[in-house]
Amino acid sequence: MSEKIKLFTDSASDLPEIYRQRYDVGVVPLTVIFGEQEFKDGVTLSIVDFWKKLAESRELPSTNQAAPQDFVDAFEPYIKDGWTILYIGISTKLSGTVQSAHIAKELLGTDRIHIFDSKSASLGESLLVITAGELLQRGSSLQEVLAQLEIDRGSSGAYFTIDSLTHLVKGGRLTKTQGLVGSMLKIKPILRITEEGTVEVDDKVRSMKKALQTLVDKAKAHRLDFSQRRVAVVHSYGAESVDELKALVQQELKPSEIVEGLIGPTVGTHAGPGGLALFF
Repeated sequence: MSEKIKLFTDSASDLPEIYRQRYDVGVVPLTVIFGEQEFKDGVTLSIVDFWKKLAESRELPSTNQAAPQDFVDAFEPYIKDGWTILYIGISTKLSGTVQSAHIAKELLGTDRIHIFDSKSASLGESLLVITAGELLQRGSSLQEVLAQLEIDRGSSGAYFTIDSLTHLVKGGRLTKTQGLVGSMLKIKPILRITEEGTVEVDDKVRSMKKALQTLVDKAKAHRLDFSQRRVAVVHSYGAESVDELKALVQQELKPSEIVEGLIGPTVGTHAGPGGLALFF
């Protein structure tokens, strides 16, 4: 009898609903805090409601990592039922959520929980989840899936632009010195997620049109065969230029598939409005 494997991610993956359903992915929520109010990302706070609250809020929200008990609650029923779990999580350099999953594994006292650090976030994380789901549906073993995830993570890239670096500085994902870049001369900062899973300012340009081309040029510089690869285009709610970026990606990268997604509450708290990102 083949091993039963349950796939999990966290809400920082911004996993589009179509893939969550297709591969029956469990999603462990992080917490978003507005003032005195706490919300579970995707459970008690929808994407649309988050962006509405962000626009109306006088103070910037913050996030809390998923707690060990959140993972225990999510994993325990499957462990008791004989399943093996594969959890693909947000970069350990951006959140303590993966560490919470490790603590939950210890609390549950099992070796049937496998934890994979995506070293990314948002749809960079989701692309790995989609690959894992696809392989598991084809009947691949857990070791085969983990081997492919290592390959994909090693050749992945993530570039994005946002309206302001204020949210990233407040959340501690950028230093105040790095944050000054985005406030100078009305430039559009280009950021990337590094190989270690941290965020850094990678470039700066003077217009949205130039920003879009730069995102695609950064991807092209990796010299990958995109005809064999998915590319994800991710954006804040109501962001402009999404269709332009998708058209550029199709024209210049010609990927096997373009996955489009919305930036959700966890990532949106740190990215803020006006975000456009390219993951591959």
